[in-house]
Amino acid sequence: MLKNYLRFSIIIPIIALGSLPVIAEPPAASPSNAVTSNPRYNEFYEALQKQVKDNSPDFGAAILCVLEATDGDEKAVESWMKAAAKQGNIAAEHWITDVALSQTPVEKLLSPEVRATYQRMAKLAAKGFVPSMLDASMCLRQGIGVPKDEAAANKMLMDACKTGDFMARAHWLISTGRVEFFSSRTKPEVESEVKRGNHYVMFRLCNLASDPAQKMEWLKKAAEAGSSDAYFALSAVASAKKPVESRTLLEEAVRRHNPEAYFVMASGLMDVKGENAAVREAGVQPDPKRAIILLKTAAALGHLRSCMALGYGYLKGQLGLPEDPQKAYFYFSHPKLSNTVALATARAYMLLNGKGVKQDTAAGIKLLEDAAKVGHPQASIILAAEYFSGKHVKPDARKASQLLSDAAAAGAPQAYVYLAYITAKGGEGLPADASMARSYLRLASMDMGDKAKQLYDQLIVKDSWEPEL
Repeated sequence: MLKNYLRFSIIIPIIALGSLPVIAEPPAASPSNAVTSNPRYNEFYEALQKQVKDNSPDFGAAILCVLEATDGDEKAVESWMKAAAKQGNIAAEHWITDVALSQTPVEKLLSPEVRATYQRMAKLAAKGFVPSMLDASMCLRQGIGVPKDEAAANKMLMDACKTGDFMARAHWLISTGRVEFFSSRTKPEVESEVKRGNHYVMFRLCNLASDPAQKMEWLKKAAEAGSSDAYFALSAVASAKKPVESRTLLEEAVRRHNPEAYFVMASGLMDVKGENAAVREAGVQPDPKRAIILLKTAAALGHLRSCMALGYGYLKGQLGLPEDPQKAYFYFSHPKLSNTVALATARAYMLLNGKGVKQDTAAGIKLLEDAAKVGHPQASIILAAEYFSGKHVKPDARKASQLLSDAAAAGAPQAYVYLAYITAKGGEGLPADASMARSYLRLASMDMGDKAKQLYDQLIVKDSWEPEL
């Protein structure tokens, strides 16, 4: 849970979405000899053992090993982790417990089952595994499975810091406001961490720098100290003018198991037709199968765009993947990302249409309402279609119009096309107005060009508007 907090990347809005509906299928079987007898199981277990030795939260090597060994079986990660946990590996136990805590709905933070899960995390923390100590500290601070206790949370964090762990000490500096500005680099406690080679602190300072030269200086320092985020950022900087150098830096970020790097590398490996000039110039050879493995690894590590790409891929039979709604729902339900509005909207669509999961229109509408409230344009568009059609809710064209206006204001120009369509037709509480419809279509055309008119004509010919993901 904590590593994503320390990545200092774009913050994704989250909403309290309640328990996830589950796919109706038999429960996963207990770990068996089929797992431990796999030729690569020992490699997987050794990667976890190294994590324990290094107090590392980086599961990249272990997960990549599972997916390579099982031809991309995303559900194998859980069974392999259970097998390792059964053998007493602390990192595997941490993974299982962390996943369980990550999917806790707000209304069940102190339920008996969540309390029991927190106790398992606390036991791992007591063994000195720093990632567990940091998660336990966060649970104490936020009241997940245990009553909020700021003092106990701080003590747990300080105990983790005493191990000398870079992530723990960076978290302490950030959470206590000791590194809020670029000028904070001169503070003794910050200087000390920089001298120790704490790449989390260096990368934080890089992001705080406003001067491009200083930003680049600290980005290079962070990379030299081992920051996968810094290698990825340097790759992005070099991508336009130095594609070969960009590729080298990107490969280093991949080697260090950076989820964003996995995603970008996968995008290049997917370019079978050679349409991306930069990818060709960098010398990246197409390898769609490898691309999918990298995407699945990034998704397992909690990378949102990879989850979305795989979910859409399985839903629509794209990226060389077979059409498989259950697997699509699997990716749209990632436990560590389930509260993000993008995945919540995708799940809502699946629930409304009974794709990959038992149909539950009430749950789908609730997810859409919550996502629309925090300004997610796609949720507003799908919900607007529901209110205009009256398929699963009482028809209300006026509400549909407001939702589409919100979506357009949030940066979705296609919402203007749908506004043009429903305004031209009119509906419950919304009188038809051809002049206003033309105005909406002109607004859409400013961003979409001829595609706006094409979409509008399709709606008119079909004389219906079905919500799409």
